[in-house]
Amino acid sequence: MTRTQPQAALPLHARVIVGIDASENAAQAADWAAREAVDRGLALHLVHALGFPADLNQVAAQHYFRAGRQAAEHLLDRIAQDLQARYPHLVITTESSDLPAPEALVALSRTAKLLVTGTRGHGGFTGLLLGSVSLKVAAHAHCPVVVVQGGQEADPAQEIVLGVEPYQAGQPIEFAFATAEALGARLRAVRAWCPSPVYDGYDYNPDVQERQYEEEAEIANLLKDARQKHPDVHVRTVVVCGNTVPTLIEASRNSRLLVVGAHRRTGALSMGAGYVVHGLLSHSPTPVAVVPIT
Repeated sequence: MTRTQPQAALPLHARVIVGIDASENAAQAADWAAREAVDRGLALHLVHALGFPADLNQVAAQHYFRAGRQAAEHLLDRIAQDLQARYPHLVITTESSDLPAPEALVALSRTAKLLVTGTRGHGGFTGLLLGSVSLKVAAHAHCPVVVVQGGQEADPAQEIVLGVEPYQAGQPIEFAFATAEALGARLRAVRAWCPSPVYDGYDYNPDVQERQYEEEAEIANLLKDARQKHPDVHVRTVVVCGNTVPTLIEASRNSRLLVVGAHRRTGALSMGAGYVVHGLLSHSPTPVAVVPIT
């Protein structure tokens, strides 16, 4: 099932995909995804996952599948019409999937610039509580995933915040710079570090100021190539002595997007995006982009 404007001559990969259900959180995620698609010049693809059980008898299954697909069609049409009224020039398509939400979204992430989910849901996205669908998708998707918590300021600052870990891979850095460039936003790169613990009275980091200089030098080196590739992006670097999760949450407050990386998981759709990603997705009011590191 699709809804497409006549001018929808965009490449398949030039789209933002968002998982939806009947919840308010999903509606907020869909609206965020629509605004992002407009600003990036991309199409929007709405997906509702039905997650049909495999153990129904044939007679019951026919009725169950028919009713589920009809409900999905009504839901998708309602949300698409609402978004089209607010964003009249946005190309919108819709799709329902018989698969569970994680499998449906991860499969579709192969043909997306960006995949967006909310943190909670119900209906076709049963179990879309953090630790379930959002974490599975963040750990396994083939494209960057943005998780929208809800509660963000209506008019956030035009700033992208990038969390830079030690030995940071290039993919999150490039995504953050390219996003800032595409949206005309500033970029703030943030490194959080903690002093080593004291054992038997011996502190392995006796000179905190020296450690601060070392961290600043490393983050500058990590960003060097991206700065040269995106010279028009205004960049500010910040190094903070503190725990990573609260530091990034506070640094990105009222920003447009917080960007971090996560290594891809292979095999079954298990949990495992890492404690930093889990903490950010659980508590950050700013939308969090989790960029694949392969």
